Amino acid sequence: MSWFNIFGDVTDLASEYIEDKDKRNELNAKLRELQHQVYLTELNTKTIPWVDALHKMGRQIISLVTIAGAGALIYLKPEIDPMAIVSMVAPGGIYNFIKGQGR
Repeated sequence: MSWFNIFGDVTDLASEYIEDKDKRNELNAKLRELQHQVYLTELNTKTIPWVDALHKMGRQIISLVTIAGAGALIYLKPEIDPMAIVSMVAPGGIYNFIKGQGR
C-alpha cells in the first residue's frame, strides 16, 4: 500500500465528515503538505546499489539456484525420486508464476 493511497483515503474521509469548508480545506492543505514531504523524503532516500541489483535479480537468482540444484542433485544421485526434485523446485516456480512478468 502506498502512502499516497492513505492520504487520498484520509482526504476522502475528511470531505465526507467535516462539514465546515474552512476546516476541511485547512486539513486538505496540511495533508497535501505532508504528502509532499513524504514524497521528497522518498526521493532523497539513499540506497545501496548492489542490494538494489540483488533485489531486482531475485526471481532470476531463485530460478538459477533451483535449476542448478536440481541438475546437480540428478547428476550426483541419479536414483533420486523425481517427485522429490519437483517438490524442491516447485516453490521457486510457483513464486515466479504468481509474480508474472513484473513491472
